[in-house]
Parts: sequence; structure tokens; C-alpha cells
Amino acid sequence: AGDKTLCVYDPSGTSGPVFQHAKKYQAAAAQWGVGFDLKPFTDEGVAAADFRNGKCDAALITGVRMQQFNKATFSLEAVGLVPSYDVLSASITTLASPKAAQLMSNGTYEVAGIFPSGAVYLYVRDKSLSGAQDLAGKKMCTMSFDKAANTMVSVVGAQAVAADISSFASKFNNGSCDVAYAPATAYTPLELHKGLGTAGAIVRYPIAQMTLQIVIRGDFPEGFGQQSRTWAASQFGALMPTLKKAEADVPAHHWLDVPADQKQSYDAMLSKARGRMVKDGVYDATVVKLVETLATR
Repeated sequence: AGDKTLCVYDPSGTSGPVFQHAKKYQAAAAQWGVGFDLKPFTDEGVAAADFRNGKCDAALITGVRMQQFNKATFSLEAVGLVPSYDVLSASITTLASPKAAQLMSNGTYEVAGIFPSGAVYLYVRDKSLSGAQDLAGKKMCTMSFDKAANTMVSVVGAQAVAADISSFASKFNNGSCDVAYAPATAYTPLELHKGLGTAGAIVRYPIAQMTLQIVIRGDFPEGFGQQSRTWAASQFGALMPTLKKAEADVPAHHWLDVPADQKQSYDAMLSKARGRMVKDGVYDATVVKLVETLATR
């Protein structure tokens, strides 16, 4: 039995890919002097609350849930910020370096690793909604706890339909909302093809990058966080085939490529929303500027 508890969010429980990856992390952490007991959660809100309330010493949760613990690493998921997996890899590697250590800790919580979890795409029930300007007035399934997503919805003039990770798929599939956002890894397990039907599509333009992040609190060996971040960054290449396979497994008829002129309107819309959220303090300005610099190289 370990001396620390790691709360792991995986919608599929102990049989899911995130929990299996947590086992690899558990084995690696043992080499750095920390034994973890893994505690599975299928409800991410409960996992985050248990960590916040001291029932776990560490948590493996999505970046969007990290905004309550570390604004800097949550900002890696800023809308329109990371255009490709290559830029995401460079960003995670940069944030895992010792030079970025001060961004990883706020005195109470320390981010001990970031993993890729898939580019986020818009799922639309009507493929004529493929342009950024077409979203005005449409109902968009929006994570109710996510300030950034709610701001983006207001910027594009859409109507937010409150949802969470466990409910957005059913709301999209039954027509309660016209638009949802998710990585391709959600397509098959959440049966999103039902909501897309024959008229819908996935817009092939990454509006954000989903990540999974490890956050720790309390008494860990000196240097543990840095060792953990370095290891997590080294896993990027091993995790990519799963994400790319999920995208390749989506039937071709459900992908909708964005014409160059529409891509420019998406770029402008998301840049505007991102700028507003930096100004409002939702995103960390340092991380946003860092990644924008990496994206232009």
C-alpha cells in the first residue's frame, strides 16, 4: 500500500486508458520515493473536490478542471492557442523545464505533469454551421464550471446550454444543443455519431487542446515535482498514437474541412476571445505569450 493517494479521473473507471496510464505513473513515482494508492473516479467534479478537501494527496484530472488549482497550466488549453500537436509537445516540454518551475507551483498546489489528451473540435448537428459566424444564436453545450468556455460562447453570440463531461453527449445526441466540443477520442465511446447523424459534421479545426494534468499538495520529497514533470513530458510520443488513431477512426463523411477564408475567421474569433480572457485574468498572460511565440517558430 502506498503512503500517498492519487485520485484518478477516468470516465471508464479502472478499465479506461487514463487509469492504465496512471499505473505507469505509479510505477515511475515509486522510483522517486513515493508510493501511490490509485483511487478511481468516474465523476471528475468529485475527484477534484476530494483532492481540494484533502482526501487525496494528488489528482489526475483534465486541464479545464485545473483552473481552480493552477491558472498557468490551465492556460495551455486556451482557445485557439495551440494549433498543432507539435506546438503542444514543445509547450509541454518548455513548461516541464526547471526554468518554468515557478509557474508550476503557487505555494499550495504544484502541477507535477501534463499529458496530451486530444485536439478539441466543434461537433455540429448541421454541417452548414461550419463557419465561425454561423454559431451566433445557436445552442452550444458548455461546461458550466468553465469560465473560459462560457466567455467564448458569449464572444461568438451563441447560447450556452449548461452541461458537464458526463451529460454533454446525451444533450448533443438528443438535440438539446446544436453544437458541442470534444476531442475525437469522445466520438466512439460517447456515440456522438448519433447527434451528428447524416446532416452533422466535426469541423476539422482544433479550437483548443485538451490535456490531463497531475496536481499534488502537501509533503512530497524535494525535487519530486520536477522529476514528475520531466517524466510526464517524456511520455508525449507514447500517447500520440492513441489520439491520432481516434481521429483516423472517425468516418471520413463526418469530417468537414474548413476553407482557408473560414479558417481566418476562426483564427480571428478565437484570438479575440483569448485576448479578452487574458485581460479578464482567466488565462495566464505569461503562458499565453510563451505558447504564441512557440507557435510562430
